[in-house]
Amino acid sequence: MSSLNNSLPSRTVYLLAGIVLLGLSAALAADFWENKDYKQWTQKECMKILQESPWAQDYKVYARSTSSGDAAEGQQYISYAIQLLSATPVRHAQVRAMQIQNKYESLPPDQKQAFDKQAEGFLGTPDKIVVNVAYSTNVQRLDMDLSRHWQTQVTSVFQNSVYLIPGKGKKVPIAEYKVGSGAARGFQFIFPREFEGKPVLNPDDKSLILEFPYPTLGGIGDGRGMVEFKVKKMVYNGQLEY
Repeated sequence: MSSLNNSLPSRTVYLLAGIVLLGLSAALAADFWENKDYKQWTQKECMKILQESPWAQDYKVYARSTSSGDAAEGQQYISYAIQLLSATPVRHAQVRAMQIQNKYESLPPDQKQAFDKQAEGFLGTPDKIVVNVAYSTNVQRLDMDLSRHWQTQVTSVFQNSVYLIPGKGKKVPIAEYKVGSGAARGFQFIFPREFEGKPVLNPDDKSLILEFPYPTLGGIGDGRGMVEFKVKKMVYNGQLEY
């Protein structure tokens, strides 16, 4: 190797070294889902996809004042954990998290087969855009009011107030609202995958924005949420996923 370096001009050696370092830094910067099969994801990596990724965000709205002291900790807030559930990486993360929870690798063959069959249905190609929302608050006295609000809503209430806004600015209205069953603190906004005869989102769009109203309880928030997803980051296995 030393003889090879000695035979090359210094400028060439530095150029080659720069290329190697550039390639190394790019590999280190790559997100794990770009080069690691989902069946090998760890629990921590699954949570990363589900909570803080190009397909998931935690949208918090805060109290305008801190005069009352009944928050569990710090400033009072209501939180909306928002996931693009129809995006393949989110569904992969949910399936992998269940595999880990159920110790899939050590299951007998018949139980693995049953698990795989159930997962296959969940991982099928969705014909809608599904936005999954889980809500919570650190103000105990507001929890029941918050749950009551979302539990009693219906699709017709949101048809002129809940939209997906792709990069070109057209507002895509909601198609369906589904509320979580039982005591679940969650709901889904469901949208069509095509609007006016075209896909809702294209790779050249810059962003996808969810616009939705939320209740202002205890002086928290202003009643209107805008959550932005960056389209160029929403690529998984070479495909735009949403």
